[in-house]
Parts: sequence; structure tokens; C-alpha cells
Amino acid sequence: MTKYTAVSIACISSLLIQASAQNKMPPTWADEFQGKGSPDPTKWTFEQGFQRNQELQYYQNNAWMENGELIIEARRDKVKNANYDAKSKKWNENRQFGEYTSASLRTVGKYDFQYGRMQVRAKIPSVMGAWPAIWTLGKQGTWPHNGECDVLEYYKPDIILANLVKGNAQAYGSVWDTAKFSVNQHFTKVDPKWRESYHVWTMQWDEEHIRLYIDSTLLNTTAQSWLVNPDTKHGPKNPFKQPHDILLNLAIGGAGGDPSKTTFPLRYHVDYVRVWEGYTKNGAPTNVGLTAKTVSENQPAGTIVGNLAVLDPDPAEVVSYALVGGEGSTHNGAFSISFLSGETRTSVLKTKQTLHHKDGATRSIRIRATDVEGATLDKVLTIDVKKAGSWETCFDD
Repeated sequence: MTKYTAVSIACISSLLIQASAQNKMPPTWADEFQGKGSPDPTKWTFEQGFQRNQELQYYQNNAWMENGELIIEARRDKVKNANYDAKSKKWNENRQFGEYTSASLRTVGKYDFQYGRMQVRAKIPSVMGAWPAIWTLGKQGTWPHNGECDVLEYYKPDIILANLVKGNAQAYGSVWDTAKFSVNQHFTKVDPKWRESYHVWTMQWDEEHIRLYIDSTLLNTTAQSWLVNPDTKHGPKNPFKQPHDILLNLAIGGAGGDPSKTTFPLRYHVDYVRVWEGYTKNGAPTNVGLTAKTVSENQPAGTIVGNLAVLDPDPAEVVSYALVGGEGSTHNGAFSISFLSGETRTSVLKTKQTLHHKDGATRSIRIRATDVEGATLDKVLTIDVKKAGSWETCFDD
């Protein structure tokens, strides 16, 4: 069993305490979902009925606040379509009933923003038939020429997407910049409990780029120079140089797949939505530390050395870490870095092979910390390889 001295624990905590003391700038707009009952009507509007994509759910007010979070619930319910018209050729009118109900919430007409940093902490239902999303839509123009940003889409039941959408020369014609990730290949291999965990989705939006993250993993970067409509017949020339409102919804069916064998109800938990409006300034990382810098010899590959942490002056910062080359020799090949679910500033350093004290009492690595706006800091850290005995942990100054 590893034993930490009081001095070691103080060292472990020092940079993390400093990091948490930074970034206290409050968001310009937020919903922390405190209280009980329906979500704040001054912030959110419920969409109603069948809305889009020929999805199966009939939207109604299936959402409430409980224990400091918003819960959106999808149910296997049969409900009458209030807009039913047997003679209509429109799919959302000629369906007499909905076989499922759920909720979709929008800030349209109540709040929108242009440029800044948005973060949403949530736990999604990751099963066949579920299609949870966090997204934005532009204020002017018809879809897709108004611009759509999918900070999160999940479906079928293994795919995470991060999308930006603009229009083509046709009305309702879309052009997509899509980043697609297999949950099983990219996330649950690192964290087997990924599907049951809360995660933080981030949209960083400025005049040059839009970057989309889950936890500390960059999913997609799209240049504003690409996000241009061919003309202004159906929307603005630059759909992401205008205000956007925010949507949270849990769709059923459609791209989400067949829900017929899925157990209902399904719940989508949203801890908070926070926006630092107009926050496109950048303070680069100023220090990188490791919570433990000692590893015992003869441990198997995959042994955790410690957590990487960073000092950075920006609010709601997202930092990714990489082992990089540079001047002088390092032992980067003996280590690997993995994300931590729900963490945007911290990752975990692990061994990639068994280390032996006889091969050297120390190993050096070069870490590059890259923040949400692309600013970087490189730092060389030294790790002690110890025989069985005392442990010592601390940060470099």
C-alpha cells in the first residue's frame, strides 16, 4: 500500500489549490438549475409537438429541476398530435399520435450570445434510440443558412459528434463539418465508466475559429473562413458572426436508431449551462505540474503516476496535454497521457512500460499544455523510479 506523508499531500495539493483559486470570473449568463419544478421560464422555452428530422418523440414539458440539475425525460407514451391533419402531406401533421414523449428547451427570444465560451456539464443516456444534443442556432436566416453548431450529438449507440453547419446554394441545403468519434474506441477504453459519468462540453467561439471539446479532448476546430454561405438569399453571409441561442434536447429515433427494444424512461441530466460572453482573450498557461512524481519500479504498464494540472488565468479553461520532443533527451516513450471524465484542466499520466530502478533512478518527460485558444507551454518534468519504500510527491516551482 502506498503511504503519503503530510508533506507529500501538501505538495500534491499546492498547484491544484492555486489553479482552483484562479478562474473565478463569473459567467455572464448561466443556469445552475437550483430549485424544484419547471426550469426558469425567463431563460427557457419548451418546444412542442413534432419538430424536426421525422423523429419519433412528441415534445412536451418533460423536464424539471431536481437536486441542482435539469432532468429531461423521454418516455414511451402514446399522445395525440395536437396538429393532426389526415389530409396533410407534412410528416409532423399526418401522424395522428406520438408513441414517445420528451422535451426540448431553447433560449430563443430570451437569451442569445455572439462569441465567447460556453460550457455544459451533463450526463447523457447512451443507449439505442436516444439522440441527446447540446446545440446553437443563429438568430437570422432559415436553417441551415442561419448556422448550426452541434456541441454534442450522440446516437446509435456509439457515436459522439461535434458539427458545424452552413448553407449551400439551395434553400434548406446544408454543408457539414463533422467530427465523429466512437465511444467504445475513444472513450470507454480509457474510462470504462464513461457512459455513467458526467462530462463537460465546451464551445469556444471567436471571430476566427470555433473549437468544440468534451472534457479535455478537442473534437473539432472549424475556421470562420469556411463558415460562409454562398449568398444571402436564405441567411447572412457569415452565419457564425451573429448571435446564437442555445438548445438542449433529447430526441428519440431518427439518427438515434430504433428505440423499440430500449427500456424507458430515459433521463438526460444537465448540471449547468454557463456562458462567458465575448470572452475571446487569452492568457497562456503559466505552469504545469504533476501531483505525484514518484513511481515504484516493476509495476505493470498502465500504472498511474499522477495527475497533470496547469495554471492558466482564463475562466472555464480547457487544457489538453501531450508528450512532445524538444531540446535534450527525454523518456517520453515510457509514458502516456489519458483524459479524465468530467475534467477540463486535468489529465492523468501513466506508465507505458515496466520501469526498473537499475536502468536509472529518474525519467524525464516533456509535457506540452495547450489551452482552448491554442496557447501552449512546454515543461520538462522529472519522475523518480523508486525501489519499495518511501514516496515523495511535489510540484516543480
